[in-house]
Amino acid sequence: MAQNGYHIKFEHSTELITDKTGLLLVDEFWKKFNLNDMIDNAFGKPGSNRGIMASKYVRTLVELIIDGGTHLEDVRKLEADTAYKKLIGIKSYPTSDAIGDWLRRQGELGGEKKMWHIISQLLKMNKDKELILDVDATLIQSDKGDGKKSYEGIVGYHPLLGMTVENGLCIGSRFRFGNEYAGADLLGFIKECNRNIGNRVKIVRSDSAGYNHEIINYCDEVGKYFIITADRDNSVMEAVNKIERSQWVWGKNEDGSKAKWQIAETSHTMNETKKAFRLVIKRRKIIGQLGLFNQDGYSYWMLVTNLPEEKYSSNDIILFQHDRGEMERLIGEFKNHFNMEHMPCGQLTANSVYFTIGVLAYNIIQLIKEISLDKEWLKRSIRSIRYNIIHLPSKIISSSRYLVSKIVCAKELFECFVFAYNRLRYAPFAPS
Repeated sequence: MAQNGYHIKFEHSTELITDKTGLLLVDEFWKKFNLNDMIDNAFGKPGSNRGIMASKYVRTLVELIIDGGTHLEDVRKLEADTAYKKLIGIKSYPTSDAIGDWLRRQGELGGEKKMWHIISQLLKMNKDKELILDVDATLIQSDKGDGKKSYEGIVGYHPLLGMTVENGLCIGSRFRFGNEYAGADLLGFIKECNRNIGNRVKIVRSDSAGYNHEIINYCDEVGKYFIITADRDNSVMEAVNKIERSQWVWGKNEDGSKAKWQIAETSHTMNETKKAFRLVIKRRKIIGQLGLFNQDGYSYWMLVTNLPEEKYSSNDIILFQHDRGEMERLIGEFKNHFNMEHMPCGQLTANSVYFTIGVLAYNIIQLIKEISLDKEWLKRSIRSIRYNIIHLPSKIISSSRYLVSKIVCAKELFECFVFAYNRLRYAPFAPS
């Protein structure tokens, strides 16, 4: 007997009830920016008159990923939601087998590149100028198929990602084998990211994978700033060792308090760089056993940059590079909470299309937050968005002229959702 004194009886209902009401925001976004046409123009028509258009496959995967699905088979849950299908006016979804076949087919036909043609058109709607580009790679474990062993011994893939932390958008990706070097053709990737966002990257920020003369020379030539973690090579350490003891000063934390590390600065150059650049060094006293690379009792972290001294002090440069932690958070959000830590297929090309559709889903959520929700939602994770907005339950009632969605939730969430929906549906907003 239940605690309230009543027996609980369960019955199956055929009423039109859905827990995906919030996905209507994705539906309105999709219509507002005419994504069906953009996708079908990029991928072309299917091989037969009975074939399914590419836009239907892409939309299915975008909805599946945003809804929280982890496997292609989870499309069955979308298919079973008759109420939601009625809300958005579709009759059916492709099966998981059909989706897998489409991913494998499009992977061989350059699907990743086609997806980035679509995503770049959406990115240009964002109006932010002078963006900071963070580039980094991440590992995805995949023991099946053609995954390769990475430097960490993980078998799988090693995609490269470019993010702009000001707005949380992913402006570039390359899906690669696990044994691919993190810095392979990084300059070409930086150029791609810059093109995707409409040539608005002002500062390139990278870990030591970006420490090479090609990237440094490129930034100097085209008028971009860079801040890159330097390798601890002989020439860098020689420059560090020439710094006088009196030049080391205590650093300051973000709040202005005294830090537990010291900073100093000198100029440096590489054999093939055309200009000298700033070398900013952070050192911390080591407590305990000394290692091979810190015989003087300090650990070192070196940064190279061409950011102007009159605007960015040595301390500013250190704190600026500390902010790369936000890039790591965004990658974690995309990889773990958009369920990109597992790939559905056994071929790199097929998985590259799936991964890039994941980038589209991620960016759609970021853009929905930017253009239709209050500022308080901008830093909310997809888990919070799902819990509060995407998975709103409602009962669908048909009338002669329209559908009624009776949403069951707290009043403030109801008002938030309706405001976002109306803004997406009616407010003028178009890509630049």
